[in-house]
Amino acid sequence: MKLLAIAVAGLLVPSAGLAHDFWVERAGEGFVVRYGHRGAELLAIDAGKVKAIRCANRSATPKDLLPAASFAPKEVRVAARCDSLSVFHSGGFYSLTPDGEVNLPRSKAENAVKAWESRQFAKWIDARSPAAATPFGDDLEIVPVTDLSTRREGDKVTLKVLSQGKPVAGALIAIDHKPLGETDSSGEVRIRLRAAGVESVSASVRRQLSTPEADALVLEASLTFEVGR
Repeated sequence: MKLLAIAVAGLLVPSAGLAHDFWVERAGEGFVVRYGHRGAELLAIDAGKVKAIRCANRSATPKDLLPAASFAPKEVRVAARCDSLSVFHSGGFYSLTPDGEVNLPRSKAENAVKAWESRQFAKWIDARSPAAATPFGDDLEIVPVTDLSTRREGDKVTLKVLSQGKPVAGALIAIDHKPLGETDSSGEVRIRLRAAGVESVSASVRRQLSTPEADALVLEASLTFEVGR
């Protein structure tokens, strides 16, 4: 029975990254980064795994805000004014073993059945800014194709998923862990906005690896923005 449970769990690994949200929102005169479930339980954020926090304003080169970030057990705060903000969280390696999931590469996990590397990117944009559609060049990110500043709850919008500036086909798109579709050959997908106030859309892709540490690389990205009421 245990082996059957492991086999089933192994099949879920490609989508397991969507089990926990990683997102950034505006908070007062700055931003707050959180991990867990939006609107519900928050999980601890390991400061050592947050590798970059970049702030962009119009045509200026993105500024690194990581040294000025304030870390608490379950959130990261940044005091800054940005048209867009990107945060990179390197989750490291995970392995599925007979005793469950461990945060270790296959080479260090006993009896590992599957192993993967996790990288998460959270982005917030000011939908009113011309810089909203300008990519950071992250390993995975979502950019708007539609002008979001004029959209409201229930409207349809087109988004594009990029990897280092190049379109990503087949990325799974979701809101609140509910899959909405996959990106086409141009990296684009059309979805309906579900929130009035703040919306957060996620994308995930799985890439095959063949290393002693992992079988796959799981990339996740979130895009958060304010929706007109």
